[in-house]
Formats: sequence, C-alpha cells, structure tokens
Amino acid sequence: MPSLFKTLFAVAALLPSAFAALPTKAEGFGSSTTGGGNAAAVYPKNAQELISYLGDSQPRRIMLDRTINFIGTEGTASETGCAPWGTGSQCQLAINQNGWCNNYQP
Repeated sequence: MPSLFKTLFAVAALLPSAFAALPTKAEGFGSSTTGGGNAAAVYPKNAQELISYLGDSQPRRIMLDRTINFIGTEGTASETGCAPWGTGSQCQLAINQNGWCNNYQP
C-alpha cells in the first residue's frame, strides 16, 4: 500500500507543473492582433473573398475553415526560377522577377 500512496503523491505533485506548461495566449505571427471585438465572424469561401476581407476597413473576425488556394490568383510566370530555401518537396520555389535569384535570395 505505501507504494501506491507514493505513486499517487508523485502524480499529484506533478499536476500543477503540467498545467502550467499550457499556453495562456496565442503564439505565432498573429499573436499581437487585436481581433474584431464584437464583430461577426466571416468565413471566406475562396481567395478573392479573403483578399476582400483583408483589404477593407471593416472590423471582423476572419475564420478559416478550409484551405484557401491562391494558385493562379496573381497571374502566371514562365521565366526561370530558383530554390533559395532548398530543393526538398516542401520547399517553395521563387520567381526570378527583376533578378531576385541573383541579387536578393537569402
């Protein structure tokens, strides 16, 4: 029985520190946003709607409940690009507009 008591005591002693590790506020690049206050939530259905919501002056809470695909929304390019962040399957390619690949890549 003493072993069970010691185990329960040890678990109880660790609980406060486990809960202390939980985040108490948002993290990441949007953590300092102020939010839309009491504004109604909007759910953009596509890239054009999201761009519109982000570009006007109305306070709102923008809720993303789907993947917004921006492919093709800024036109197309046919010039040679570069892979400044690596060539892995998750790396993004860069368009060599105005010589960016030669002059500005990280």
